Amino acid sequence: ACVPPDDEFAALLARAGVTPIPLGPSTRSIAASLKAPSPDAPFRLAAELVAAAFETLLPTADGCDALVATGLMPAGAKAVAEKLGIRYVLATFHIFGLPSRHFPPAARPGKQSPEDETDNRALWRQDAERVDALYADPLNRHRAAIGLRPVENVRDHVLTGKIWLAADPVLAPWAGLTDLDIVQTGAWILPDDRPLPTAV
Repeated sequence: ACVPPDDEFAALLARAGVTPIPLGPSTRSIAASLKAPSPDAPFRLAAELVAAAFETLLPTADGCDALVATGLMPAGAKAVAEKLGIRYVLATFHIFGLPSRHFPPAARPGKQSPEDETDNRALWRQDAERVDALYADPLNRHRAAIGLRPVENVRDHVLTGKIWLAADPVLAPWAGLTDLDIVQTGAWILPDDRPLPTAV
């Protein structure tokens, strides 16, 4: 499994018996850079994430049957899958950040009637423009370098029309919120037999 080079990921994968392969910058370094970002910091981070995906995933995924991506806009993952001729799937652990038709009333404090539902599609179009501004140039440069055609809408390219939602259906209901084809797998939780602390 390719994960950021943080100790927490290594420990989690060790519990599953999986060897971690470092991919991109650590999440701690990303969080630290966001505390006082320079104007070009998001663009540099996007370019670094795309470059890391191509550099790490191309050799790692070679010979695999599928590439399952998640995390902070994994823009290079689908291109790698295309180049290798393998299946690509995007998995998410929550419904936030998916294109929704509206904000349900319960999501907004003080708004409880169906008339208060707010159309969210305009915001979703703006999000696509933001993602393109950050990722389109580095992604398409790397795609060209491996003989792939450019993509016009990076966000939709990454999401595809079918997403795996790795979340409990009670905690993350999505029916009616999006036009995407969602496959809800349930939460991906490792069994944990460790006893709870006595204080708990």
